[in-house]
Amino acid sequence: MDRRRRSCGFDRNDLRRGIDRWQWSIGLILLMAGTAVASVAAVRVSGAIYESGVRTERHEAAVFNATDATVVKVHEASRTRGVTVSWVAPNGSRRTGSYETWHGASVGDHVRVWVSPAGVREDPPRPHARTIGDTTAYAVGTVAATAAVFFGAYQLLRRRFDEIRYKRWDAAWADFDRHRIGP
Repeated sequence: MDRRRRSCGFDRNDLRRGIDRWQWSIGLILLMAGTAVASVAAVRVSGAIYESGVRTERHEAAVFNATDATVVKVHEASRTRGVTVSWVAPNGSRRTGSYETWHGASVGDHVRVWVSPAGVREDPPRPHARTIGDTTAYAVGTVAATAAVFFGAYQLLRRRFDEIRYKRWDAAWADFDRHRIGP
């Protein structure tokens, strides 16, 4: 542990310059601040995404009902197929609706669709696994974005300190060159 501490610049080595200690101190502060900001941001973002996903799950589970339908018309679109289906509603009336699909469909095929007052679709209501996946993806993305910002700030800081170091190094060499050695 002591070796790691010294390699990070936290020692009393006379060869270590003050600017090196400043760079490491500010870098450590940026690391701690980045960790704190990333964790708070990830918790808030993932919490909002999770709540939104659960609300969508509950809404779709309450609104959409599965039913078997018969394809009555298929029309080709640019990338998908437009499918018109017909089914019998729970009250016994005949209903029709259209949706877009990637799957092949032919007139007369029997398909399972999800029906709501707003229309018909082939996708089932949102599963909880998708909510968990979305939450995880947004949390990881938030941490990565926050880390990128703080890492970028450290890189700018490092570049500035390197410029200062190089100027001081050049000045020290110029001062050394002015000294006359020998007779």
